[in-house]
Amino acid sequence: MASVLLAHFSDPHLPLAGLPTWREWRVKRALSLLSWFTRRRHLHTSAPLARVMHDIELSHPELVAITGDMTNLGLLCEFRAAQRWLKEQNLPPTLLVPGNHEALVREKNEEKRTLWAPWLHMGNDPKAPSVLVHNHVALIGVNTAAPSLPFLATGRTGRDQLGLLGTTLKKLGESDLCRIVLLHHPPVMGLVDKRKELTDLNILQDILRQEGAELVLHGHSHRATFSTIPGSAIPVVGTTSASHVADSPQKAAGWNRITITAQPGTWDIDVQRRALGTDGFMHNCETGMAYTLHRHLPKTAV
Repeated sequence: MASVLLAHFSDPHLPLAGLPTWREWRVKRALSLLSWFTRRRHLHTSAPLARVMHDIELSHPELVAITGDMTNLGLLCEFRAAQRWLKEQNLPPTLLVPGNHEALVREKNEEKRTLWAPWLHMGNDPKAPSVLVHNHVALIGVNTAAPSLPFLATGRTGRDQLGLLGTTLKKLGESDLCRIVLLHHPPVMGLVDKRKELTDLNILQDILRQEGAELVLHGHSHRATFSTIPGSAIPVVGTTSASHVADSPQKAAGWNRITITAQPGTWDIDVQRRALGTDGFMHNCETGMAYTLHRHLPKTAV
């Protein structure tokens, strides 16, 4: 089979599209708005994001994975602005999973889900993971966005979704597809502060170890990292915010250029980190990884 090129970016935090309506005001939104105006709007800007998206366009990916935090306050006007932005990018088939900023507070989300439906790829069961298949690659979206108390940015997968995730991974593995799991919160301890962690991390890790996956992609940490699910060889790859100014190599805006190639007995997965330099240009980073993973063959081929 030919290789599939996947572009992974995260946490674009698009410019604030407006202020909350009187129905949308909450204490946590007021605190986040204060943070935006005093600090974060100077770190997340349009110019780095435009560089990243142009660089992705030049690479001509066949698939795109977005691991959340399109918005800042999770406002309806932000969801509408993000919808317009996504349409303007003219992306290839794309799977988007929401981040904690999309679920900043507890409120009705039906209209928001409808706005992003072309990129969420949700099935009939809203609790089930989303799936997007292209050639021999299956992107599996796990929603970890859940409202939390002020000063917390924790995530939760939920038992129903976790149970369905196990079934989904098993089915796609038996179909001999390269399974790439997307979620916003890191599925490994220590990559973010405790107040930002995934609360049901251990259960998720158990399912991944039991049913298998070829790669896990996440955002949230705003850092480019490489790790593995403990007790397994499953690679876990994070990325910086796609809109962060190039003030340091560790946090500069960037994306992951991922090539997945099917070999007779293995999956070859190459991850090349692309990052914005202080010179205003995108560069290959020295940090990159190549993985060779055993393929899960369908029962009919055993």
